[in-house]
Amino acid sequence: MLTIDLSQQSQDVLSDRHLQKVTDVMLKAKKTIVVTGAGISCSSGIPDFRSADGLYNLVKKQYPDTVLKGKDLFDANLFRDCKTTAVFYTFISELHAQTLKAKPTPTHHFIKMLSERGKLLRCYTQNIDCLEEELGMDTSLVCDKGKVKKDVNVVQLHGSLRRLKCTLCSEPYGFQTDYQKVFKEGDAPGCPKCELYDGIRVAQGKRKVATGTLRPDIVLYNENHPFGDAIGKIQSSDLSRSPDVLLVMGTSLKVHGLRLLVRKAAKIVHGNKKGCVILVNKTPVVGKEWAGVFDYFVEGETDGWCSIVENAIRQVKVQTKLPFKPLTPTQTDAQTQMAKNQTEQQPCSTGNLSPRGLTSSSSS
Repeated sequence: MLTIDLSQQSQDVLSDRHLQKVTDVMLKAKKTIVVTGAGISCSSGIPDFRSADGLYNLVKKQYPDTVLKGKDLFDANLFRDCKTTAVFYTFISELHAQTLKAKPTPTHHFIKMLSERGKLLRCYTQNIDCLEEELGMDTSLVCDKGKVKKDVNVVQLHGSLRRLKCTLCSEPYGFQTDYQKVFKEGDAPGCPKCELYDGIRVAQGKRKVATGTLRPDIVLYNENHPFGDAIGKIQSSDLSRSPDVLLVMGTSLKVHGLRLLVRKAAKIVHGNKKGCVILVNKTPVVGKEWAGVFDYFVEGETDGWCSIVENAIRQVKVQTKLPFKPLTPTQTDAQTQMAKNQTEQQPCSTGNLSPRGLTSSSSS
């Protein structure tokens, strides 16, 4: 694996040459699989979890006696305790509010550009901020009829923070302001569909039934993805189409399922003679399992590298196809002769053109 330090750009001739090689790879790429993590959203405006003014510290002020590690905030086991559940709901409320203010980063725009240029086979993201949707990229895995969509741009591996679902009937809902207020207090809103059904039963003199509550439609640690089978089909389809580039950005690949996807995709890409696997991140991946997986490691912010490559791609002139077929030499000669014959058949005029129009040559 060749390491390219972005901080040495324009200072080291060798690094610049290697950077140009990676840029050339993206210029020639036709079927790129992109895998992204939290690092691509750093400049979007979403606060860091653990900084002094981070989201976790905001939540900690409300729950000073409850201690949770960063990973524990996204572990399904937190639902076993009412206190940790309350912390989770408050945290999610704050996180959702911040994502609504966030803006897509240069990295998000780069991925969108790859899609527009026909270079993107698929983007798989671990992020739940839905910033790709802000750029009009499709993230819906399943259509209204329940079938897997083959043309989805972005596969959300960990779900979406813009959606809620019932814990009992799985009915989907949008993350409305009223729901956010309830979550902020550490509670969960009731499911309108369940409550309506229960109300109808009670009005009919029947016994009450259990009703569900709403929770964010995200996939936590120790949970299975509700659309896991659909994602599996999409991955198999993508790998069967002979991708020529695997681009991993903003992640250290610590999630087991994602590690499997990257290693499997890298093997397919390397089966292509011109295939290339690229990692762009602030830190390298750790472990013997990554030996021989990546061809290039671009060390630095994803935004900086994406801006360099996007500028290079946009400078390439795209040759547009003519709406008609060019004439052959024989057709050109025939058309020229036809125009000549038409000219010879026209009556001669003794007039000449003046600034005022056609005048007779005999007029004074």
